[in-house]
Amino acid sequence: MSLEKILKNMKKMDAYIHYMITLCGGFFGVYAIVSRMGNFGQAQTVNLIEMVGNILGKDLTGAIIRLLAVLIFISGIVLATILEKKGKLDQRYLAIFFDFMAAIIVGFSPLSMDPVIALYPFFFATAFQWCVFKGAKGYASATVFCTNNLKQTTISIMECLFMTKNNPERREKLEKAKFYGSTFLSFYIGVVVGYFSWYFYGAHSIWFIAIPLLVNFILVFVEKNKYEANFNIQKNMVHESTLEK
Repeated sequence: MSLEKILKNMKKMDAYIHYMITLCGGFFGVYAIVSRMGNFGQAQTVNLIEMVGNILGKDLTGAIIRLLAVLIFISGIVLATILEKKGKLDQRYLAIFFDFMAAIIVGFSPLSMDPVIALYPFFFATAFQWCVFKGAKGYASATVFCTNNLKQTTISIMECLFMTKNNPERREKLEKAKFYGSTFLSFYIGVVVGYFSWYFYGAHSIWFIAIPLLVNFILVFVEKNKYEANFNIQKNMVHESTLEK
């Protein structure tokens, strides 16, 4: 098998992993919103706005609760960055584990609990996931929210419309639109699955995210082992070719 074919196959597997973990991001997102009073447990924009509102409204307790959410989110980013520089373990396994543990903990949290505090595990796990699963096929893409995926899909489609069919860049733009569009779709498939899971099973519905997480774990395992096997084959081929010369 040629190196070019190996890389092409790895890009496909990488994309499947990306789409599946993005589905999990959508599942997390809708669960947090419908079960925890509209709070989004995997970003900080709204949380920071609410924190400023708490400060201006002199709600010190609410401000502290939201400040802790910010710090927990930051800690996920910090840990991912440190492990990227110093760690030897494939962080994707760790991200899947953190997602799983966050789902277990939040699923046990009573609905009467303060909604922001209940989502603390989400803030950490999704921040870590965001840093670890950075995209696929050479494209940077978030898996825990989708605004930029929508933006890139729209831009790529519009650029295609202004190109002639013979333009060599048109195919790349179509591929880019397909990738970001598929990522956007994956996120909202997760939203739909998460919503109906919540509708029928309530607070414990988050535990169903274990299924796509397990699928993603298997995909990462297969991709990693397949890459190592193909790399060793290619390395041996190059070595044998050198000896023949």
